[in-house]
Amino acid sequence: MSDNTRLEEVVFGSQKFRDVLEAARRLTIRTEFPSVEWDEDVPPIDWGFALLYASGITSAQSERAQSAVLRIATACMLSAEAEDVHKAAAAVLLERSGNHMAVELAESRNRVPADGWLKLPGALRMEVVRSRIGYSVRLSDGRVLPVNPFQEKFWGAVENNDWLSVSAPTSAGKSRIIRERFLEVARSDAPFTLVYLVPTRALIEEVSRDLRQEVPSDVGVFTMPWDPDLEESHRTILVVTQERLHLVLELIPSLEVDLLFVDEAQSLAGDARGVLLQHAVERTVRRSPRAQVLFASPLSSNPELLVEDAPAHRRSSYFVSETVTVNQNLVWVEHVARKPQRRAVSLVSDGNRHRLGEITLAQRATTVPMRIALVAHSLAGNTAGNVIYVNGPSEAEKVAKAVFEQLPPMAESDTEIDDLRDLIKTAVHSKYLLADVLERRVAFHYGNMPLVVRSEIERLFGEGRIHYLICTSTLLEGVNLPCRTIFMRNPKKGTGNPLREGDFWNLAGRAGRWGKEFEGNVVCIDTDDESIWPNLPLVRKRSPIARAVSAGLADASGLLAFVRTVDEVHDDSAAESLFAYLCSRHLEGQSTEVLLSRVPLESERSEIASAISRVATESTVPPEVLTRHTGIASISMERLLASFRASGMSPVELELPLPEEPDARPRFQEALVRIGSTMTNVFGATQSGEDRRKWQLANLVVNWMKGMPLARLIEQRISTSKTATVATAIREVMRDIESIARFHAPKYLACYADLLEVYASELGLEPSKRPDYAMMLELGVSRASEVVLMSMGLSRTATVAVSDYIGVDEWSRPEAIQWLSSQNFDGLGVPILIQREISDVLEVAMRRASS
Repeated sequence: MSDNTRLEEVVFGSQKFRDVLEAARRLTIRTEFPSVEWDEDVPPIDWGFALLYASGITSAQSERAQSAVLRIATACMLSAEAEDVHKAAAAVLLERSGNHMAVELAESRNRVPADGWLKLPGALRMEVVRSRIGYSVRLSDGRVLPVNPFQEKFWGAVENNDWLSVSAPTSAGKSRIIRERFLEVARSDAPFTLVYLVPTRALIEEVSRDLRQEVPSDVGVFTMPWDPDLEESHRTILVVTQERLHLVLELIPSLEVDLLFVDEAQSLAGDARGVLLQHAVERTVRRSPRAQVLFASPLSSNPELLVEDAPAHRRSSYFVSETVTVNQNLVWVEHVARKPQRRAVSLVSDGNRHRLGEITLAQRATTVPMRIALVAHSLAGNTAGNVIYVNGPSEAEKVAKAVFEQLPPMAESDTEIDDLRDLIKTAVHSKYLLADVLERRVAFHYGNMPLVVRSEIERLFGEGRIHYLICTSTLLEGVNLPCRTIFMRNPKKGTGNPLREGDFWNLAGRAGRWGKEFEGNVVCIDTDDESIWPNLPLVRKRSPIARAVSAGLADASGLLAFVRTVDEVHDDSAAESLFAYLCSRHLEGQSTEVLLSRVPLESERSEIASAISRVATESTVPPEVLTRHTGIASISMERLLASFRASGMSPVELELPLPEEPDARPRFQEALVRIGSTMTNVFGATQSGEDRRKWQLANLVVNWMKGMPLARLIEQRISTSKTATVATAIREVMRDIESIARFHAPKYLACYADLLEVYASELGLEPSKRPDYAMMLELGVSRASEVVLMSMGLSRTATVAVSDYIGVDEWSRPEAIQWLSSQNFDGLGVPILIQREISDVLEVAMRRASS
């Protein structure tokens, strides 16, 4: 047992210290929720004793020790009874722990005097200096970067390893230190290609925006495979999802990567997208065997799993960090029998529940949205920094309206919120509820919303102008939304799936982000109802990472069912993605033997191996087409190709037109019907011999590719639907754009076009030059000039808003910058927020051009 461990046991073995620590917890939570009617007063704290004992465990690396030091120091700085000398000593404890940002926050809020440590005795002053030197990294440009223990260990590990996997709490500063690592590489003079792999398109925009503002002017930050400057760039940072990385590897065969960073690496467990993520990582590494590969995941217990694939001659390592930069208070709120307006409030710590007191709701809570809103308002009032986690867009809107009803009107108008409301009414719909609830600093946020709206909501929430933000599971996928308090009831991830323990604690880590708050609060509502809290959280735990590929092979029932039903059309399933992945590996000359060894039964292994071999020997689809369309199985492609042959039609009759052509809608509908009968059910099943859903989707994707504004797409849906309300139509269109137009349609229509070329070549016909449907569908524009604008960082909403005034189909980036700079957007009626977005993009582009 080490000295630090022995000392930690002594400190926590002291009943007096445990009592002081509990009193500190209660003291800090009183500052968070002053509306609670407390059962008892907090006993006086002997700050001299508390700080002395806490000082003994500052070097301990356990979460228990670090959390206790932070809790004691924070409570001391917040206490009205603590003396200045105690608060200065508390700041020294934080410095010793590498938590410089908490000290800076305390200084900015006048909780401790600035540089108060300079008035301490010489020994303590020297200790602060040593800590600041120890927890710092010297950058190549001469600057010194302050870091915490996790960041300091990460920096050293990156410099000494080729493959590295790290796990740390959500608030440990992973994103910040990774960004600094990318910037450090970018400061060199050598050519390079760095890949920052993120799980969602929302994160693409956030990460790329931050990097563009800081990288040297000769470094290109790219977010899409179709960027016209990408292939010519020699100093390149790519910020992409796994889908876009796969396309980049297809479009630029010569691309070699020097550094691959996989953010939110627990996404490898994510069914079909998890399979694609593993495939994209493996393809990148095979093409670039000397690449450095980094993985980061929150609160995983087995980060070593992710470096198992490292070649034997490559240096690999992993570590789990318990660095605690912000504490979270876990609070339960429960019914009080026969008192419908009262709720009991308890604090859960170390797995034990301690009742604190009660709150009084403003009225009876007769519906679930009211219950959530009344509890949140009772605890947080009209303060900023509150996130409410809900299970879907419809619920988000209902809860937002319920919160709105509890809040008073704004005392005076907020110009920036007014600008956002104007944009929403113009770009989405005049009756979109979001514009209404913003009147009282309430907003909702889900993944299908337009990027420009979502980004502005995030900015205003971060600045404290929006007080309540109702979010769906996009909050779990890395979106940077630091908050003070998260409220949740019956949390799920996806339809009917209770939130897993790992996801719960990942979500909890969003409360009280480092440098923004001293601590965060996680409020669980109705925890006395077991039916809605089947996995009631007690103690923060780490969860194992699992690969979707490994899970699908360990339980091969889904994969076998797919292989055995070769004549059936399936949904876009994880089983199909897994089979396509195995076939691609086989066709690329990679052995599948080790992977298939995970299938428990020999008979099943043989059956799957035979099915893979048949693809290689019997498929009439060229291998390059099979590997290009990962996620679609060869048997699905064979069925579509067979339907072309059986149709007796010429390739010209089957060809997909450009979206502006007069027959575009019926031709795309025909294509979706053919795909639906041969490949997938994701575009809707045929009912009573009709394909109304496919006609609806064909109309949507054609208008989306043409660059039709979202507001017009919504109006179309409202006018053609006999039953949908305005609110339902808005949500449905946004969902169809995200799920169909930007995901499933590009995946299957690009495959359709490739297979049509195969059919044409079988007939001895030369393939005609065809549009890039995947690009047009994912971006929602069809002209090269519009693609250039989006490659510079403009959202689709902004690009579409100015596209009618663009007189050329193609231009270079300098020409696009010149055009944007010369326009009178006020005179053109472009909304203020769109003008601001254009100005921000221009500022970065012109600064880089002039450096």
